[in-house]
Amino acid sequence: MTVGPGESSALIQRLEAGRVYDIILVAEKGLSRSQPATTQLSCCHPAGPEPPTNIAFSKVTENSLTVSWTKPRSRVSGFKVTYTHADEGEPVSVTLDSGDSSLDLSRLSPGSTYEVTIISTLGLDESDPIRDSVMTLPDPPTDLRAINVTDSTALLLWRPALAAVNKYAIVYGSETGRDADGPRDLLATNVTPRTAVLSWKPPSKPAQRYLLTYQTQGQEIKVIPSYNLTRLHPGSLYSVQLIAIRGQHRPSISTTFTTGILKYPYPTDCTQELLNSIRTSGEVEIFPQGKLGTPMVVYCDMETDGGGWMVFQRRKDGSEDFFRGWKDYVKGFGNLNGEFWFGLEKLHNLSTMAKMILRVDLRDGGESVFAKYSTFEVAKKYYRLKVGGYSGTAGDSLSYHNNQVFSTKDRNPAPSITSCAMSYRGGWWYMNCHEANLNGLYGIDVKHQGIIWTSWKGKDHSIQFTEMKMRPADFRPPPKK
Repeated sequence: MTVGPGESSALIQRLEAGRVYDIILVAEKGLSRSQPATTQLSCCHPAGPEPPTNIAFSKVTENSLTVSWTKPRSRVSGFKVTYTHADEGEPVSVTLDSGDSSLDLSRLSPGSTYEVTIISTLGLDESDPIRDSVMTLPDPPTDLRAINVTDSTALLLWRPALAAVNKYAIVYGSETGRDADGPRDLLATNVTPRTAVLSWKPPSKPAQRYLLTYQTQGQEIKVIPSYNLTRLHPGSLYSVQLIAIRGQHRPSISTTFTTGILKYPYPTDCTQELLNSIRTSGEVEIFPQGKLGTPMVVYCDMETDGGGWMVFQRRKDGSEDFFRGWKDYVKGFGNLNGEFWFGLEKLHNLSTMAKMILRVDLRDGGESVFAKYSTFEVAKKYYRLKVGGYSGTAGDSLSYHNNQVFSTKDRNPAPSITSCAMSYRGGWWYMNCHEANLNGLYGIDVKHQGIIWTSWKGKDHSIQFTEMKMRPADFRPPPKK
């Protein structure tokens, strides 16, 4: 290009960014030219560094995505990526090196729109930004579960997505290649205040086993493998679910029933259970301290002498070892339906709730006798025995032990010259030493170490069956129907 002789500057236009230009300046006069003056020019973008191009998004999830771009052809020192939540508005910027062309964004909000801008940097200069918007995926619902399942219906529950959604799509079907039917027609029959019998129609494909759960309001869920429900609470609504287990396939069915009402829904002893019209002997849950107290399971004799007896000792076959230490006798041991000792501490608590009477039943070789005592109590200190007022057919062998403390092989609160518990192999209210030894060795007829009731079989015969039981003295058995 040519400029006038009076000019000292010139504007060069239409240069291309990123190119290096050689500049040559010469002075002309006529046909003569001066020596050239030279320089080089590195051309820059007029607004700063060249911006990146082709912004793109990939790997989009509910809380992350990847943004990428094409780097400019000209030299830059780095990039700055800024992303902003469309609603919350706080921008977050990340600075990257010139060699980077992508960035992973994380900790994003589900189902949200973000505006992303990218600029090139060269030193302190910044290019024009490029920008685009992207939306993260909605987060999935969680904690999906089915409740109130019957043979044909089920209620689905789930935790909603955090993102705003227009609707949910539910897809369901039976397991491929499996018989999807379950048990049907679950019914509760023979419902009493404390028991119920459950019946159902099995699935067409036999189950490997069944699992039955039942629950009443305010109680924990109980799981049982059989269909006879016992020890239910009177006057309560129960929910029952039956699950047929066949590998991983577990169809289920549910029903409800209400137990009947009792005169004494929380009986304090066996006599109140008898007044509830329960005439069958067996285990009973009683509530000595009332509904809010701690219940205990006892064995009630509902048939002998008007019923209502709480059994606290039984010998019948020698299956239980009664030659035990002090702690075992205080706590109790054995099986309520077999041989057992109920426990001195519980015996004290129950025998002092009200004035009690004691009955001792003895059987041997087809013979049966009994001894009844109008006074019976076990004290707290050393579990001292108070007994008296005999009547019956067995003879009085227990009054000899009145006012004696309990002793065992490892503890004798009232030491004597002879350790009676060691000598006669039991735990008892020994005096010096015994007329009765109902906790002695089973089937042993020598050395007075057996199960002894002297006034009936003497001291050289071990009695085959014994039961000790008590009930309140003021109880009057109801008339038999």
